[in-house]
Amino acid sequence: MLDDFRPIEKVEKGRAAQYSEFPLPQFVKDVFAARGIAKLYKHQAEGIMHVREGRNVVVVAPTAGGKSEVYIVPAVEAAVGGESTLLLYPTKALARDQLERLSEFNLYGVRTEVYDGDTPQGRREKIRENPPQIVISNMDMLHFVLLNNRIFSKFFEKLKYVVLDEIHIYSGIFGAHAANVLWRLKRLMRKKYKREIRFIATSATVGNAKAFAEALAGEEFEIVEGTSSPRAEMRHFIISPHESYLTASLKVAEELGRKALIFGNSHATVERLGVIGEDMGLNIRVYRSGLSQEMRRGVEDAFKGGAAQVLATTSALELGMDIGDVDTVVLAGFPGTVTQVRQRLGRCGRKGQAGYGVFVARESPLDQYYVENPEEYLHGEPESCFVNPKNEKIRKLHLLSAAKDVMYSQDEMDGEKTKVLAELEEEGLVKKWASFYSVTREGAKRARHVSLRSIGSRVKVYDKEGEKIIGERDGFMAIGELFEGAIYLHGGRAYLSTKLDLENGIAEVEPLGRKAEEYTHALKNKEAEVVEKIASRGCLGHGLSFGKVHITEEVYGFVVKDTLRGTRLGEHHFETPYVHEFDTYAIWVDLEGMAYSIPEFGDGLHAFEHVSISMMPAITGADPREIGGLSYPSGRMYVYDGVPDGNGVTQVVYEKFELVAKMALGRLEKCGCEKGCPKCILDPMCGNDNRYLNKESGKMIAEALLGK
Repeated sequence: MLDDFRPIEKVEKGRAAQYSEFPLPQFVKDVFAARGIAKLYKHQAEGIMHVREGRNVVVVAPTAGGKSEVYIVPAVEAAVGGESTLLLYPTKALARDQLERLSEFNLYGVRTEVYDGDTPQGRREKIRENPPQIVISNMDMLHFVLLNNRIFSKFFEKLKYVVLDEIHIYSGIFGAHAANVLWRLKRLMRKKYKREIRFIATSATVGNAKAFAEALAGEEFEIVEGTSSPRAEMRHFIISPHESYLTASLKVAEELGRKALIFGNSHATVERLGVIGEDMGLNIRVYRSGLSQEMRRGVEDAFKGGAAQVLATTSALELGMDIGDVDTVVLAGFPGTVTQVRQRLGRCGRKGQAGYGVFVARESPLDQYYVENPEEYLHGEPESCFVNPKNEKIRKLHLLSAAKDVMYSQDEMDGEKTKVLAELEEEGLVKKWASFYSVTREGAKRARHVSLRSIGSRVKVYDKEGEKIIGERDGFMAIGELFEGAIYLHGGRAYLSTKLDLENGIAEVEPLGRKAEEYTHALKNKEAEVVEKIASRGCLGHGLSFGKVHITEEVYGFVVKDTLRGTRLGEHHFETPYVHEFDTYAIWVDLEGMAYSIPEFGDGLHAFEHVSISMMPAITGADPREIGGLSYPSGRMYVYDGVPDGNGVTQVVYEKFELVAKMALGRLEKCGCEKGCPKCILDPMCGNDNRYLNKESGKMIAEALLGK
């Protein structure tokens, strides 16, 4: 198979290490020597020096770039000096992998413990009573620790460093929550323990690591580029197969015959890879979140020990966890960002051996863009992370939670707190005592139920047959997924939604009772109204604006389609539509001047909107589901943050819209279809079910914008 695509093969030469003669305590040298580390890389020494001099630091490097040592050294030095470090990891698997490394310092009196959702209750009590110098946890657990900080006083009294590993994970809604959790931690430390903490962060190679770290932690950072670690030679291939990209990905791994990771972009994709791979006779295992810790460990051990040759995995193995030798990385579909490409390919050749990196493209505009622009795939500008810590709904939840952490006093009141606390008092969630605000019993309950992965109201999914709650969705997502008559997939089973009650936050479903050979797609009408223009500039000869908008989304019906062929089987309209309204942030461009010179302008603008949004993950790192779009035949096109109160995506797009338009035109020019296809303008999430589109007119709009 690879022989058919030799023209897109590229060999990336390796890179030699650059070392530093940096002074380390003898016990650190001894532990590192036992692990095969004789000297530090130059960037490791630079990072540790910044920390020793009292600065916050963010270390930017690819997988296996030696980021961990920059925080391990200060953490164990602080431990020996009687002070504590909190290490926050994005995944439990990575946390336990790092525990093994830090446990090597036990002989020198440095204790490390993991405190997360998998820690047994009895063990948690012992950790609280006699805290180690280093605690490994995650952002979700920190939220609950802050709410109950009195029983963690012994640890907080000595806290010096907070480590934020792989901070690029905190883009979007999760990042908005994380920024507020860190604000609460700093507030607690200053107010109750009179201590200032220092942050040590690590990140993959992203476009704005320093600015993003500063937005996340609310502090100034020094950036350290991890360019002094060695890199193995890599041989890259890009394949656009004529068969299923999943089958092609498995065939590549089979042909190369080496230890391989195949990255899929969803749980369902990875499970399908496992099933197809077994049918092909491959020695394959599946690794993803949602598996028990015991199952994950079993898969890790099987791969490390050679009992499994191929691992089909989600982003769960994208980060720096050690799983032994990997000779080949196959990307089953573009993962959404160049940053993720580099993280995933970085899993290969970690022991110095030459590796293979193979990108197997899907029929999607962004995948095909990188097929046609392999240099952008290999060496393109990394995306910028995005976060909006001031998201009003999220901020309100954490201002409430902060009242549970420690009461508000008059000296910390400002305009925002005064306004929000007055609202919370009216809702019965906080109570004012003289000049102090404290949380009420109902407020404490609300704070305990804050989810760091969501925003606003939640809809619980109730299985009527099993008589139990099987999951939940954000309210703004539920209207498009759980409307009455929707086929809803959960945990590998298909359900039929029989009722969606948005007012009471419940969706009732029942098992479909058979294999789902069809799927449902919501039909939507959208309206946008500008609430506040924040900024505007000239862009490609037209006006581009950024600001707050009011979005009205109406699900008025749905279509039923065949799963395999995508053909329509039926269409249904509701008597009473489901309506969701919210304020968010958006960009909008006004192209009224083109409306009369380009045929079928409205359909063309709709097509240009589709292909533009499909390019935006390459600029922002956002999932396409985090971005909404709307265009009017009169000439205005909106692109908006797809969540209430915004997630920060469109603020990044506002600065780089010219690049988006250029990428969109490139895709329209190079796609060989006649009237539009999944590789250019067809969007599986389109509320109009891809009606009212005109590829040629969309191309003319893009050409006019770019002066072609």
